[in-house]
Amino acid sequence: MKNKCFSILIGFVTLICALNTSAQDFSQQNLPEGAKMRLGKGTIHAIAYSPDGARLAVASSIGIWLYDAHTGETLDLLTGHTNSVSSVSFSPDGNTIASGSLDKTIRLWNTRTGIQIQTLIGHTSPVNSVSFSPDGNTIASG
Repeated sequence: MKNKCFSILIGFVTLICALNTSAQDFSQQNLPEGAKMRLGKGTIHAIAYSPDGARLAVASSIGIWLYDAHTGETLDLLTGHTNSVSSVSFSPDGNTIASGSLDKTIRLWNTRTGIQIQTLIGHTSPVNSVSFSPDGNTIASG
């Protein structure tokens, strides 16, 4: 049996993923004990906190969902990739998100406006991981 996350549960300290085949838009009712909210739509591939801990970026089959990490409010949905988003990373200053996708591209997004800044091409296979360097000037991907 393949284990895939169907939702993201924000607990007191940890994120908990339950098992199923894809994410659903569930209500906040019937949350497991200790969970504060349920986030995510589409198949969830990766999650990243902003450096200040105020926002969550959720990479999914639909796009990149941005949430308020404290309230669970949906802040934005970033779309532009032509296939599932497999990875996300906030820049150290929190102003940019890098996203990697099965479409073999990396896209950079302005976190305040939701506007795509740039598309980086060159991968010959899906991009499964992206990460900013500590100074924010370099992105590692694979």
